Amino acid sequence: MILHVDMDAFFASIEQTANPKLKGKPLIVGARGNRLHTVVCAASYEAKAYGIDSGMPCKEAFKLCPKAQFVAADSAKYIYASREIFEILKEFSPNTECASVDEFILDLSGLEAILGPLETIAKNIKNRIKERFNITCSIGISTTRTLAKLGSGLNKPDGLTLIQESNLQDILQATPVEKLCGVGSSLKEHLNSLKIYTCQDLFNIPESILSEKFGKVGLWLYDAVRLIEDSPVMASECPKLPPKSIGHSYTLPKPISEKQAIFGWIRLLSEMVGQRLRHKNLQAKTTHLNLVGSTGKLLSKQKSFSDYTFDSYQIYNRCRYIISQSNIPIFRIRAIGVSVSGLSQAQKDLHLFPGEKRREDLIKAFDAINDKFGDWTVFPASVKLTRE
Repeated sequence: MILHVDMDAFFASIEQTANPKLKGKPLIVGARGNRLHTVVCAASYEAKAYGIDSGMPCKEAFKLCPKAQFVAADSAKYIYASREIFEILKEFSPNTECASVDEFILDLSGLEAILGPLETIAKNIKNRIKERFNITCSIGISTTRTLAKLGSGLNKPDGLTLIQESNLQDILQATPVEKLCGVGSSLKEHLNSLKIYTCQDLFNIPESILSEKFGKVGLWLYDAVRLIEDSPVMASECPKLPPKSIGHSYTLPKPISEKQAIFGWIRLLSEMVGQRLRHKNLQAKTTHLNLVGSTGKLLSKQKSFSDYTFDSYQIYNRCRYIISQSNIPIFRIRAIGVSVSGLSQAQKDLHLFPGEKRREDLIKAFDAINDKFGDWTVFPASVKLTRE
């Protein structure tokens, strides 16, 4: 039995988790930072309800939903979440494949005796992912990859569909043939010309006719709608795509001018960036600060420093240094972004001075507490300014 996990509006869901104020709102994730000069990389289900979808020019998307929120895509964030989800799934089956950044395939053959019924396994997977990232996935289960993938797309979001002998015909009858993975617009037109509109229509066509009309593709089409034995799922690793940068940004509900509050937000974002660096065992040499005022971009500068760091407080101080060198009055800030680049593997436990060793021990203690008891169990006092 094959289980196909498809994350629901993955990029948008991750952004809504990172910024809970975006939860429940139409959200557009843009391929680039300029909200009107980019395309929709991903959209939340609230945005999809307005007809917004991937690949659409953002200018057109905002005409459909002027009140939609916008964030630029952060690939490092999504790759990190994808790899964490992959590690969760490997706990359920040793034969797990990473099909893409937001899709995974598991072979559950023989595991029911250990893990329980298939649908129970799927529900446990959904719960584990939701507990870890507070996002949902849709799962399809069947004897083939094609039907399992079909099942994962039938009841989105947060769906669970088991396709087996008892319900196969009903599902095929209700499903347009183009919903099959691998049936594009051109193949759909050819199938429609043969009066094949649903998967059930395809099921009813003899193999010889499909082979005559479509050759090897016809043989695949014949198998695609049948409960046959599929090629095995092989254990694999999620592609290692080291990030070029790591960053976090936040759009404030209203502009703020109080300098301490602004620094509090920069401190919070620096803490989030540093934490991700340490979890990935990375360190950074370049710090980038982006401040957007109520009338547009106010400050967007980066600086490369002589030494690497994964210390959140040092990243924060580098942001303050960038501000001090800009000679720009900081007021009415609407959005803040902190990111780092120039990444390398962290070199820990190499200290010239005792103070450096004490600082790293303190960071390790903070991370250990937050890893055990949950994020933000302990945090810098200045971060409290963001919660007022």
